Amino acid sequence: MIPPRCIRKLLRSGNAPLRRRSMRPHAALLSSQAMAEAKAETEEEKGPMGLPKFESDSSVGRVLASVVKDRADLGFTKTNAGQIEEMMKKHNIRTLDEVEAMSQRKWEELDEAGLVAGTETLFKNILYGGFFPEYATEIASRGRALDFDSRLERNLITDPFYTPDALGEPLPSSPHACSVSMPEWKHIVGYEEGDTNVWDALALGYPRFVVHPYIAKLFRACEREFAKFGESCFAFPSKKIASRACDYIKHKNGPSTPLRIEQYRNTGIYAVVFPSGARHAVLKFWQHFGFVVSSRWAEAVLREHCSDDPDAEFPQVNTCDVRNHTLPPAFLETIERSEVLNSSSSIASKKLSCHNEAKHIIKHRLADASGGAPHAHAEDVYLYPSGMAAISSGYLAAQSVFPGCKSVQLGFPYLDVYKIQTVWGPGAHFISDLDPDWLKQIQQLASEDQLSSVVMEYPGNPLLQVPDLKALSSLLREKGVPLIIDDTIGSSVNFNLLEHCDVVVTSLTKWFNGTGDVMAGSMTLNRDSAFYDRFKKFTESEYECMMYAEDAIALEMNSRTYVERMAKVNTTTKPLVEYLRQSPHVGQVWYPDSVTDPQIVRKGHSGLFSFVLKDTEKSAEFYKNLKICKGPSLGTNFTLACPYTLLAHYDELDWAEGLGISRHLIRVSVGQEEPEDLIERFDNAFKSIHT
Repeated sequence: MIPPRCIRKLLRSGNAPLRRRSMRPHAALLSSQAMAEAKAETEEEKGPMGLPKFESDSSVGRVLASVVKDRADLGFTKTNAGQIEEMMKKHNIRTLDEVEAMSQRKWEELDEAGLVAGTETLFKNILYGGFFPEYATEIASRGRALDFDSRLERNLITDPFYTPDALGEPLPSSPHACSVSMPEWKHIVGYEEGDTNVWDALALGYPRFVVHPYIAKLFRACEREFAKFGESCFAFPSKKIASRACDYIKHKNGPSTPLRIEQYRNTGIYAVVFPSGARHAVLKFWQHFGFVVSSRWAEAVLREHCSDDPDAEFPQVNTCDVRNHTLPPAFLETIERSEVLNSSSSIASKKLSCHNEAKHIIKHRLADASGGAPHAHAEDVYLYPSGMAAISSGYLAAQSVFPGCKSVQLGFPYLDVYKIQTVWGPGAHFISDLDPDWLKQIQQLASEDQLSSVVMEYPGNPLLQVPDLKALSSLLREKGVPLIIDDTIGSSVNFNLLEHCDVVVTSLTKWFNGTGDVMAGSMTLNRDSAFYDRFKKFTESEYECMMYAEDAIALEMNSRTYVERMAKVNTTTKPLVEYLRQSPHVGQVWYPDSVTDPQIVRKGHSGLFSFVLKDTEKSAEFYKNLKICKGPSLGTNFTLACPYTLLAHYDELDWAEGLGISRHLIRVSVGQEEPEDLIERFDNAFKSIHT
């Protein structure tokens, strides 16, 4: 029998010192000796395609052999797989349908045998080809049901989710929310450790890290239609992206990996059919590159094509129907550019029902917010299904000009961005912008060899550092190196960045959208850049607008108040930061107001800041008593806090602290509350830990 500790080994993760941003369970690495023993065992008795042989030639045995080959580094060995196979034979489990039909009594028997660690989901994932610890594709079955009817009207600005019983609530209260409530420090730790008490409470999570329930249902619908036993499906928003996913899978799992691409019922969604043991690689592509199917798109497909499927139940929510509505072709021609940004104009009173017009307006809105001509033009704004899709596209554009050349990651890395450069790309030099010699280091690298690009966030995350952008821009233009800046944290309203770089990428999920329930991204090319023509040619040859219609309409409507909301955020954040800087309970505050150059700063310094308490032992208690929403992400209309280092770097806390980022750091994204209101909430939280 397999003891629970062996099952828990399946929850251990990875080899790299730099790991992706959190929204997954994980724990400590296996010892090098255990990994060596596991790998040595898989070298014995190779079967077809190098898989270990099993006494039984059942299809289940072949699936488990695939697991052994794919997950040997996790300690899942031939012996483990054989034990599970014997258990399955004992219970006459031969097909996925039989697993679905298993009685509760059988699950209890398996639990008593110590084989499934008390969860049906774990066993199912083993049967499908291995438990994949860095993703939760079964969140729909593990977590509670999506039931929003009684909560759709909750105002999180005045009535935030902050009490312990709010664990797992979607933030905002929407079936398409991009964050989830984790109101206590122990919830973050439990989430990172894979605590089922935490994971079972989650209704959903950040969409690139936790597969949304609707999308999980879409994957299963594709599997019912296309997959054979031992195969799985992931859905992608175009055939080109599905083909790119196949390239990545073969890059990671070998060129002989059998793959197929199937269009799902003429919906524009393409399923990649792959051996279940290769699922880990598919998840990495989904996460790193960000070309995801949105929850709205998945919901629409399931409603239309799977309405008779009992697995496809949905809450009753209002969604935009774009199929039977259109606007006159000349409508947009009458809109002045100034009206595109003005929420009080006539367009703000109309509900757009044609997604092409919505996308057109979004592009103009982004170009105008970036300063307009001569650098920003709507024709040079490209929309994507996520911020990571925009970032990966900008990076690939630079690679098309300088193929095979390494890049520079300047500043503490958003790990998915770093993974694109190091896993898919030829590699990257990491330079901390906290190092006083960072500019000299870049100058030396650029003098020794051609760099494909310098990639950075401005301001940085989570210490909000603001390196000398003008000096960097001047150096890179002299050396012929493109500069790619992610302006998500600062926003185009506040910082004039496009003028000083070649490409600006943005997660529109954050400040631009505000509501926190639309995944989207954008890439803007600087028309005045020396690389503009080459970047434009490559982008036009590769680009597909994969932003789903209803997402575009929701994003256009939500972003009408973008400028006004950012002004409010700036006004609220400044006094709150000053209050914290003067508080006797706070050890340090990080906020990017040290940069004052009017050629860089337009309106303000945005709404993100980080801080640590003087007495870090009281961080958890303070966090628990802080009456604001708490969870991952930023840029929502309601204030949102998280212990950023724990969420993003739980497995490398010592490494992060070596770069100046405390494991006790709390990051805050300010919303539309009044400054006096937030100051009072923080003050009350401080009082609660000193009474």
